[in-house]
Amino acid sequence: MARYNDLNDQFTGLDIDDEENSTFVHGGEEEVEINRYELCIVGRFLTERRINVNAMKSKMADVWRPAMGINIKEIEQGIFLFQFYYKEDMNWVLKGGPWSFDNAMIVMAEVPKGEEPLNVPLWYVNMWMQIYELPSGFITEAVGKQLGDFFGEFLEYDSKNNTSIWSEFMRIRVRLDVRKPLKRRKKIMKKSGVEVMASCKYERLGDFCFTCGMLTHTDRYCRKFLSMTSEGSNKEWGSWHRAPPRRVGGPAKSRWLREEDDKDWEVRQGRYGACPKLGEFSCEKGDRGVIVGIEKNQGLQLYGDNNNPLKLVVSNMEVRGEIQI
Repeated sequence: MARYNDLNDQFTGLDIDDEENSTFVHGGEEEVEINRYELCIVGRFLTERRINVNAMKSKMADVWRPAMGINIKEIEQGIFLFQFYYKEDMNWVLKGGPWSFDNAMIVMAEVPKGEEPLNVPLWYVNMWMQIYELPSGFITEAVGKQLGDFFGEFLEYDSKNNTSIWSEFMRIRVRLDVRKPLKRRKKIMKKSGVEVMASCKYERLGDFCFTCGMLTHTDRYCRKFLSMTSEGSNKEWGSWHRAPPRRVGGPAKSRWLREEDDKDWEVRQGRYGACPKLGEFSCEKGDRGVIVGIEKNQGLQLYGDNNNPLKLVVSNMEVRGEIQI
């Protein structure tokens, strides 16, 4: 025992700083860098409330329904790692946001190669928005890009939203910085010099503060709201900034209701019975399509490639030969 006591006395006060600060050099082959988080998304919920983790896991899995399953782990309080097992499942989730649980939106990001999940910045959320009261001729992709960069960062323009005769709003996808308040409107000047105010709504917008417009909290946790007097409590944001759901629940859509841009409409069983295909036709002006019976001995109906009815000059189903269109 005395021998060990002597050793303790000898090494007391030994300075090891130089040894710790000396650089370690690996003399062997470098390990090939592997992206362990290739199929992982890191995210956090925009809320001051504590998330029910078990309920959230079940809810998000049921909403996303990944073909190969998903594992969700809280790697730090409020920070979650979503591990997928199939690339397409992960891409679908990233493209389909924003997602919410209990009205709290989630900020999500892929984990870059060589990066640790806890070091990934979580400040941006991608969202579709609708812009209203635009002057005639302003619902174009070029205008959409400029407005998108004003409201956030432009990502995508929905050209399918403008296929009908009349469009109520422009639809664009933007990247929003959650450290900044939501923008509500934008003044636009026509060529004539007349100014109009375009307003906007955000699709799938979760809880946010109606007092300061921040996505990170609600009025209950807003310092500005708590410091306001009753006279100055007018709120400039509200539920009107939420766009209505694009798919409204209710009775199933009538099979006879046809959208303006529906190019795949097919003739179907009508009130007079089946509409069998009686033949095909083509004509000099380029129209091609099929011939179907509408009512026995009452005439024919022709449908072209664009599924639009074509005018006929026949009234008897027994007519054979050339048909004028």
